[in-house]
Amino acid sequence: MKKALLVLILGLIFVGIFGYVTTAKPVQKGLVLGESINNFYLEKTVKIHKYPKKIEPAAKVNIQADAAQLIDSKTKYPLFEKNPNKSVPIASITKVMTAIVVLDSYKLSDVVDVTKEDTEVIGSKVFLKAGEKLRVEDLLYCLLMPSGNDAAVTLATYKQSQQQFVEMMNQKAEEIGLKNTKFKDPAGLNDEGRSTAHDVAILFSYAMNKEDFIKIISTAEKTVTSTDGSEEHELKNSNRLTTGEIPMDGIIGGKTGFTPDAGHTLVSSAEKDGNRIIGVVLNTYSNAPSASAEEMKKLLTYGLTSYSFPN
Repeated sequence: MKKALLVLILGLIFVGIFGYVTTAKPVQKGLVLGESINNFYLEKTVKIHKYPKKIEPAAKVNIQADAAQLIDSKTKYPLFEKNPNKSVPIASITKVMTAIVVLDSYKLSDVVDVTKEDTEVIGSKVFLKAGEKLRVEDLLYCLLMPSGNDAAVTLATYKQSQQQFVEMMNQKAEEIGLKNTKFKDPAGLNDEGRSTAHDVAILFSYAMNKEDFIKIISTAEKTVTSTDGSEEHELKNSNRLTTGEIPMDGIIGGKTGFTPDAGHTLVSSAEKDGNRIIGVVLNTYSNAPSASAEEMKKLLTYGLTSYSFPN
């Protein structure tokens, strides 16, 4: 009896060892655990216990644009959506990413030489002159306030080629988690560059973490000069909400954009009682220059008056 029991136990041990050896997988060399975990959680839905609640009776808003998105800046909770994941050109809203890369890569006090090639770009310009020198900070005002394409190219080619700078923009987009965004140039002139209302909202939310960015986009008018004082550039913000041409309480600032294919576009942020929201309007139905600001005012007003926000 004891002999039979011993044989049975030894047999079970053998089967267990054999099964482990044949099914165990070899360790994958070179696997970055942190990266694999991050990629895993990117696909998960985060449960938010404190999020904005709609005030009853619920208000309604009709945004006259091809796509729109409104989010709470803190939780990223969607307050309004219209075709949020539709891939479209975003024109000069592209310059938000250009500014992010510049703020990450350069010093505001750096002095940049303007080249002849920088001045030859088409579209909206601040008319920089070949040979003048400006600080990075002043070029950022030229970039974000009147949407200077010449400022975009000047900044992009300061330390590398324009293509290398665009690669940095796309790398940053991937880091932020913009899954449906691809940049083709630093100014937004190339309509083959694509993004979505959702991605733009996340992008702008990221940029709003930078105090220098907020300071610039909230400025209505400013004069910048070359380092030797020989050249002056009078700047006016292209966002009519920022300048007060279309008055709105609580407006912080934003970034406009336009190309014939992209239509009138705008991303902006507003705040009430310490609660900040971010709105995106892409390709307004109206071609009027004020259309994007008018639709944005409707969208932001809806968000600030139709929701209660967590502490």
